[in-house]
Amino acid sequence: MEKKTTIKLNLNSLAVILYTSDLIPTKEGPLTNDEWYAIEKRIKDTGRDDVSSLIGMNREALMLLLDIDDMLIDKIVARSTLLADMIHSLHNLENEGIHVTTKYEENYPSELYCLNNRMPLILYYVGNLDLIKDDNVSVVGPHVNNRTLNFATKSVINKVLEEERTLITCGIKGIDDYATRAMLKIGGNVIMFVADHMLDKIRMNKRYLRDGHMLILCAVDPYAYFDITNSLDRNIYVCGLSKEQFIIATNINSGAVWFTSVQNLHYHWTTPLVVDASPYYNGNLRLIEMGAIRVSKDDLASPLDIEHIINKNRIVNEEDDTDIDQMTIFEFIEE
Repeated sequence: MEKKTTIKLNLNSLAVILYTSDLIPTKEGPLTNDEWYAIEKRIKDTGRDDVSSLIGMNREALMLLLDIDDMLIDKIVARSTLLADMIHSLHNLENEGIHVTTKYEENYPSELYCLNNRMPLILYYVGNLDLIKDDNVSVVGPHVNNRTLNFATKSVINKVLEEERTLITCGIKGIDDYATRAMLKIGGNVIMFVADHMLDKIRMNKRYLRDGHMLILCAVDPYAYFDITNSLDRNIYVCGLSKEQFIIATNINSGAVWFTSVQNLHYHWTTPLVVDASPYYNGNLRLIEMGAIRVSKDDLASPLDIEHIINKNRIVNEEDDTDIDQMTIFEFIEE
């Protein structure tokens, strides 16, 4: 007998899933975040707050209400026919134990509001959302780790656990995976924000999810495979959820960690802390020169908490913000 499920989402949430998610198997492409926010603004300009009013509108009504270009109207009309498919997809997720929230729900993490129009419209999750707090700490680093980097990472993990704070990782190999396992092994709490293969991550971490020590988040279809754009977006979401982010190691122009770190210095999503773990990573030194806060091995071994380490090492930089336009995204990513 099929398990009975109940979708507990408000109408605005159903609307944003219908029109913007990649959850529904269809050739009709979803609206982008920019397109959705433009439509949301149009609706608000008419004196309405209810984006769910889009559902059921015909082409003429949409043109009258929104006054937008024909191509976007066609996308909305095409997606409106997929309501039954969306409900079916949501039921499938619930049968897998995966919950959904959106920016229109009360349980949506307020910490992500700092990202403004870049925050994810939809979140899929397994575990306890209450693990998300306003003092989360994230750790990022290269995909290939070694004994030196592991030691630095473990020192950071110990600090996070001592302060009874939640660790955020990206669920990828290397430093992220080591940090996740180290934190869970000593009884800490971990939020894993993935960009692909969510179901595999859930199966691998059932014990910790069941015990309440873990939350797995995803902003794209939980069945999705790797996509570089989704991965970069996920890194931004991790910054948004973090009060501080420890950068264990990175090289200049080496990939997603470097690119996101430079973006963060420009947009100030989180406080970047660069660990002085090894002299072989020139990206660490460059990030410190651009305004990130240096954290030494002695700092991590000291009794100081993270806030006091920041205050001790912070250097007031009166120069202009980092210009992320000096390099293109393709110069940062090596695929």
